[in-house]
Amino acid sequence: MEVVTELVIYLSAGIAMGFGAIGSGIGEGLAGGKAVEAAARQPGVQGKVMKTMLIGQAISESGGIYALVVAVLLLFTAPHEALSVGKIAALLGSGICMGFGALGPGLGIGYAASKGVEGVGRSPHNEPVIFRTMLIGQAVSGSTSIYALVVSLLLLFVIK
Repeated sequence: MEVVTELVIYLSAGIAMGFGAIGSGIGEGLAGGKAVEAAARQPGVQGKVMKTMLIGQAISESGGIYALVVAVLLLFTAPHEALSVGKIAALLGSGICMGFGALGPGLGIGYAASKGVEGVGRSPHNEPVIFRTMLIGQAVSGSTSIYALVVSLLLLFVIK
């Protein structure tokens, strides 16, 4: 494999996973922090708070998982012939697209989860409404990471 191509593949995989992990990590931390505050304020509703937190964190992780898939696909990209400048740019674009495309949604989904946990901690009797609203907000916020995944895969497999 040509040295430039190898460098681009490794750089792209690192960008995809690095930025994808930042968004998911911060988003999950936001939810976890608010869960600790809510459980400290009202220990009797810890079960509802914990459920909301764990589901919120799991959804926040989705962008990081998409970034991992793209990074692994990039690392297993082993061209047998010299690549065009366009294909090399597409490989780099794929990693950048997925990394940054997972960063924002990870933060947004985590923010929604943190507010959901906070709401359940304050009004545990409204947990079903708060939980449902949190999930809808997370779904809308997370849709952009799916768009980034689609574009990233197109760049990987369609551009010649």
